[in-house]
Amino acid sequence: MSSWLLQTEVGEIGEYPFQETFGALLVPLLILLATFALYYGISYYMKSRIHGTTDYYVAGRTIGPFVNGSAVSATWESLATFMGVIALMIQVQMPFLALWTNFLLSIPLIVILYGQTLRRLGSFTPATFCKDRYGNTMSMVMALLIVFVMLMYALGQFIGLAQIAEILFGWEYSLSLLVIAVLVTGYVVIAGMWGVSYNSALQFWIMFTAAFFPMMFILQDLGASAWYFPPLGYGNLSGEMAEALPGFFDMTFDVKWYFAMFLAMALGPVGMPHLAQRIFTSRDVEAGRRTVFWFIIVTGLMFATIYSVAFAGVMWIEQQGHEIGEADLDKMIFYLNFAFNGDTITGYVVAGAVAGGLSTVSGHMLAISAAVANDVVEAFELEVTDDRKTQFGYVSVIAAGLVIALIALQPPAFLVVSILWAFAISAAAITPAIVLGVWSARVNKYGAIASSAVGFFTVLILSPHALGSIGAGGEGLTADLGIDAIMIAFPLSIITFVVVSLLAERIDSLDVDPEYNRSLINEMHGYPDDGVDRFTSAAPLIVLAVLMLPILWWGLQPW
Repeated sequence: MSSWLLQTEVGEIGEYPFQETFGALLVPLLILLATFALYYGISYYMKSRIHGTTDYYVAGRTIGPFVNGSAVSATWESLATFMGVIALMIQVQMPFLALWTNFLLSIPLIVILYGQTLRRLGSFTPATFCKDRYGNTMSMVMALLIVFVMLMYALGQFIGLAQIAEILFGWEYSLSLLVIAVLVTGYVVIAGMWGVSYNSALQFWIMFTAAFFPMMFILQDLGASAWYFPPLGYGNLSGEMAEALPGFFDMTFDVKWYFAMFLAMALGPVGMPHLAQRIFTSRDVEAGRRTVFWFIIVTGLMFATIYSVAFAGVMWIEQQGHEIGEADLDKMIFYLNFAFNGDTITGYVVAGAVAGGLSTVSGHMLAISAAVANDVVEAFELEVTDDRKTQFGYVSVIAAGLVIALIALQPPAFLVVSILWAFAISAAAITPAIVLGVWSARVNKYGAIASSAVGFFTVLILSPHALGSIGAGGEGLTADLGIDAIMIAFPLSIITFVVVSLLAERIDSLDVDPEYNRSLINEMHGYPDDGVDRFTSAAPLIVLAVLMLPILWWGLQPW
């Protein structure tokens, strides 16, 4: 067996005076191989259940609440939970609670705002809904937006997974990326949403146990009185933390920062198809509601546990006098486990991080596949059998994996700064088209297309990661993440949607049919076609547009 597998020299190469990588790789490698064997085994077992497109993309709508809640949580959390999120917690400190709490709101909002209605309509992607609600052109626009956002989101997951493999095995980055791309694509292709759903549920519990149990030992060593329950177990250390870092518990930012976080982190994920597809896999509407219950329970436990990691990391840095570079803060969970728990437990923590990346990127790839193999085909009204659509699904998953891997070899800087930028684009360009399309018969395809275009290009232009010369807000964290652009892009998108839709009704040549919209929306909400006017008033739309004006003015002011 190769010497690198058995032993690496710890402490001689690293930048810091503590262990940064594995001293012995055999056990960590066996742990990772065991988890991949489980993932592939589940996918292979579930493969026999695929009999058509509905099975491939929404698992025949048969997933139970507990499994689905765990799977949604795993897809929601991603590799960033173990890496980038901890780094942001250490940097932002207490205000990060606002960021992740808003993110947590997104899944209940999906169910409340459109989950039940799209289920009644038979849609399982935003683009499918847009085809029925707005027509083929908007369906194509939505499919392109989904592909762009999912590629950008998945890119960060691929890069993070490749970097873990690079650190773990000492491989070149390109080799690590190739291996990760093959492994991820393989198990997604095998069983579609059936395999991905059950794998994601398993991956959540691997993630949770990989964070929860090692933190028990770390908090015990740090002197936490309730170390046996990490989500709350570090409470007695708060006084010591306040003395070491007096500003740790301050809500540092002004009100605008928290409002921008709500727009991006609560409303952005509402338009993310890889999250909505999870809701659509539920057996029925009631199962969808119970899925949200389990999602909130398990995600809350995971979130609170991860916050204890950031708290312990800051405590440890202060106690030991270590200075860790900003770029290395995302490895804090590994540094802590190397310092307190050793190689074997850290190997399981790495397996948890990998599970987080796999659970999310598999959802991204299925969303891309659905947009390409199902939505584009339907938008062009091609005569394709259901079996052929399923075959296109397999091919498009492979193509998505290949494209993401190729981009990740030489990633553009603006794509890897943060997945938060993807949330801003989704909030401004995707969410309004879905939500207003469900709740108002007065919006139409002209407003939807204009709104999506305005939302997308406003974020693109104002974000510092695209053009760079134009910005919104000011400097600092929100500017670096492109989040300040949402304060302008979102209200502009809503105002454009309302104004263009209502104007289009008055132009005879545009042939807007409000009766068709009314009938379709009644059907989505489960009302009979009894001629009663529902969702047809323009007043709520006008009020909404007026409310957006002060938000737009607020966003234009210097931060």
